[in-house]
Amino acid sequence: LLEASLPAEKLALVRMAGQIAQGEGVSLYLVGGAVRDLLLGRPVEDIDLVVEGDAETLAYIIAKRLSGQVVSRSQFSTAKVKVEGVSLDMITARSEHYTRPGALPQIAHGTMEEDLARRDFSINAMAFPIHHVASGQILDPFGGQADLDRGLIRVLHNGSFVDDATRTMRAVRYEQRLSFHLETDTE
Repeated sequence: LLEASLPAEKLALVRMAGQIAQGEGVSLYLVGGAVRDLLLGRPVEDIDLVVEGDAETLAYIIAKRLSGQVVSRSQFSTAKVKVEGVSLDMITARSEHYTRPGALPQIAHGTMEEDLARRDFSINAMAFPIHHVASGQILDPFGGQADLDRGLIRVLHNGSFVDDATRTMRAVRYEQRLSFHLETDTE
């Protein structure tokens, strides 16, 4: 699936990042919209990788070994690494807690399962391990693949739109862009 969907330079960088992560003893996953688009046979624009460990540290290791550079970091334990014009967004697996509606989340390092649970919709809460690509097992704890098959946009939990009201706009954008429909409770 990765070979058929990613341009050669992105595929090579993702594979190398997976090998480096495995060598460092950390798990690395392709996540979110990239997995959704792969399963839909759509072009993958952004490569988001979740690290069960420290994303910034792994980004610097990848940059050093592949003669790239870390071009940005954020307060949310993320980093962007760029190698020969190809960028990877590296995210530390985390959990989130919103102290009030619309507030920026408070984050804590977490597991891959916790990271998927903090996402917006089931179709964006899937992960593909690349630290051992041969397994080919997609993590899908919220039924995202089934929702892709049914053409559904389904929110992960009842408080999702309260936590982040911009998710309402994203729901409609996905509905229109993918020609899907909102799941009844989500609507």
